[in-house]
Amino acid sequence: MKVARWLDHLPLWIVFGAVARTGIFEPWEWIFMAVPLLFAAVVEILRRDLTRWRLPLELLILAWLAFDFLTHPGFFGALVRLLFLLSGLRLALPRQVTQRRQLLLMGFLLFLTTAISNANLEFFLWALAWMIAATLALLQLAWEPPASLRPGPAARPPYRLVFGWAGSGLLLAAAFFLLLPRINSGWRPFPSFGTALGRLQAGLSDQVDLSQSGPISANHTVVMRVVPPPGLSETAQESLGQSLAYFKGITLEQVQGQKWEPYDLTPVPSLQLEGQQNTGADVSGTHLELFLEPSPRGLVPLPYDTAFVSTPFIQRLRRGEGGSWHLPFPVTRGIPLQVVQAEPTNPTPQDPWQPEGDEPPPFGKRLALLLEVQPQQDVARRTSLAWVPEARSAPALATRLSAHLRTFRYTLDNPCATAANPLEDFLEHTQAGHCEYFASALALMLRTRGVPARVINGYRLGAWVPEGGYWLVTQDEAHSWVEYWDGEARKWRMADGTPSIAVNAGQGLWNTWTRLADALAFRWDRYVVRFSGEDQSTGFSSVQGWAQNLAKEWHWSWKRPSPWASISIGLILLLWIGLRFRPSRPTGGLAEPKGSRVLAPLLRKTRRMAPPTSGETAQAWLGRLAKLRPDRKEALANLSLAVDQAFYGSGSEAPLKPLVKREAKAWK
Repeated sequence: MKVARWLDHLPLWIVFGAVARTGIFEPWEWIFMAVPLLFAAVVEILRRDLTRWRLPLELLILAWLAFDFLTHPGFFGALVRLLFLLSGLRLALPRQVTQRRQLLLMGFLLFLTTAISNANLEFFLWALAWMIAATLALLQLAWEPPASLRPGPAARPPYRLVFGWAGSGLLLAAAFFLLLPRINSGWRPFPSFGTALGRLQAGLSDQVDLSQSGPISANHTVVMRVVPPPGLSETAQESLGQSLAYFKGITLEQVQGQKWEPYDLTPVPSLQLEGQQNTGADVSGTHLELFLEPSPRGLVPLPYDTAFVSTPFIQRLRRGEGGSWHLPFPVTRGIPLQVVQAEPTNPTPQDPWQPEGDEPPPFGKRLALLLEVQPQQDVARRTSLAWVPEARSAPALATRLSAHLRTFRYTLDNPCATAANPLEDFLEHTQAGHCEYFASALALMLRTRGVPARVINGYRLGAWVPEGGYWLVTQDEAHSWVEYWDGEARKWRMADGTPSIAVNAGQGLWNTWTRLADALAFRWDRYVVRFSGEDQSTGFSSVQGWAQNLAKEWHWSWKRPSPWASISIGLILLLWIGLRFRPSRPTGGLAEPKGSRVLAPLLRKTRRMAPPTSGETAQAWLGRLAKLRPDRKEALANLSLAVDQAFYGSGSEAPLKPLVKREAKAWK
């Protein structure tokens, strides 16, 4: 019984682990949820009887409920905290079968409150653990006989069968998941409770401010996963990785002091979206899949020379400031984008400027903006002339200036932020900073030499994850670089003055485990959370094709049976079902068909004196016999337990037969 009572605690502790990992609740709420469970565990260890304290404890819970609603408005959080309080109280008080079932019901309700907002792999593992724990508790409840029919210690339930039952339930659920029609479009216009608070800090920056103080901390939040076409050779994969080195998010053309911001007149690059006249099938290039994670700003980083983007149901990209593309509403799940990279080998950002009359681009107000340099930024002119005093073409000038900047030191400590003029401090004193300093300095140095330039915020391509077959891009790969206008070639070119930073997946057991965990989470999200009708159709087609190929290999073809053969097979099947599931009435209605056959020797001896009644179980019938023969009470009780163990435990009738024969022989 001691183990049985601790089984009541296990499901609720698993529920607590699942709820705490959702990221919905504050740390003080986690502690509050754990305190009732810890209190109940201490009571269980000390074997205290708190029956006389029941009313004060219930009044205390009512008082807390009123206080909670007054100080923390919100139905959802208060409901979860109340359920944990009630569960802890129920665990601490003496409990019978009915109360133990109530504990399982409250644990199930707690799972419902969190399952509606969680679909990740971790929560699925918590749910699977809870299912196993609940099955253990239900097995214990079903196995324990009533106290009146338990003369000795109860037999141990067959715990070894629990994993088989749980696995069968999981397989059945998986079959329904695969076969049922898809009703989820994947569109969730409103944020859910499951959005972790930390996620709100992730996203692409829409400005650059060199005066921001404090070091930049590492941020491993996943931004996107880039999946290449299948079947690429190692050489082709490496070449593709080089062409995907930069993912452009937003253009910053306007500089005010130490801050870069987007400009309203920045044209958005041309992009063909799904639903326009020409579909993606008409676009040639490298087909990629970008799986974007939730971002509060909704900015979409895209590789250069992107010609076509296909988005999921009702999700269309919108034109934004700074030549950016963004999602029309916040999302809480990863979103897949089908992208065609038209020219992956030589990325050249396209940003056409429309001329007025015979005046070539760039021109007018935007040209003045892209050449603007303020007095406090005169250090850029001095440094540019010191490094490259002679006149050069725009590409040659950008190459020389970038080479000089790469001799500086890259750091996240932000040593220039506290200076009166951070840019001047960066170029003439510390010569160390992060990518925003390098990009700002290069763009301003080009402007002082008459080359229109701007800063770009986006991402570098992250590490290759061999376990999942994709590139992983996190916030650690957030980057800034420069685009400048090459007037001779009449096109935008890229320049990056930031020193190279090696990006690799890392070696060692921990890095391998991290990559494997990310690959599993990605596959769960891709093939379970976002399992669509198209995926279902593709899967069924694959199974059908596999079966047809197998039939061809075996030289087997389907032939429709004749009507007589079909009728014969049907009759044989009906006969087998009738014999297999025929009702057994050798005892006048004993409710255990198997037990009635095994107990036949005893039934023959007692059918005149105490025949089983309709619907009576073997256990109840043996208990009635014990009342008729008090001298055989202990032997009949042992026989009753042996019947339960044979047909609800090991399933073997062999140990039961000699007991029945001995009792039949002793009965007169």
